[in-house]
Amino acid sequence: MTAFSRSQQGVILLLGAALIAVWAWRGHVGRTPAAAVPVTPVFVEVEGAAARPGVYVFTAPPTLPEVWNLAGASPVVLPPSQSLESGARVSLQTDGAYAPERMRGVRLITLGLPVDLNRATQEDLEALPGVGPALAARILAYRRSHGPFKRVEDLEEVQGIGPKVLAVIKPHVIIGSLGPAMRRPPNKP
Repeated sequence: MTAFSRSQQGVILLLGAALIAVWAWRGHVGRTPAAAVPVTPVFVEVEGAAARPGVYVFTAPPTLPEVWNLAGASPVVLPPSQSLESGARVSLQTDGAYAPERMRGVRLITLGLPVDLNRATQEDLEALPGVGPALAARILAYRRSHGPFKRVEDLEEVQGIGPKVLAVIKPHVIIGSLGPAMRRPPNKP
């Protein structure tokens, strides 16, 4: 094995340190990575007279023409500024008419979206964990007799819903809504 002099060892050490420094600089060692901006998916369901009905996922609220193109629907004149929010369902008729609504409860729960207590149907409520047909009927009867729910906690006023049942239901419901299924542009004078 060859012996290196002290000066040769010093040069090797300096070159090694320089290589490590370049490697660290190029690899951004020690820097905190930029925080990724979370993207909340927007789910829109298309049903009816479309070549490709189903649920579509977007990274931002889509406009009706974007949804139409993906679903392969017949071209119609659509207002391009209207956008759909997550949980929207668009029913297309063969004559080009469409009806924006909210997805059904089972679909909302499956996609991790909340069910609006003030717009939920019997079927929507039955999709909630811990809620069967009888409890769903009592929730609807309470809403009819007392008016819209003001807080999710108001469910405890419904016979059969105590703290334990409420704890199971609460993550899956909202009051009001995330907005209407369609966002309409403000009226301009």
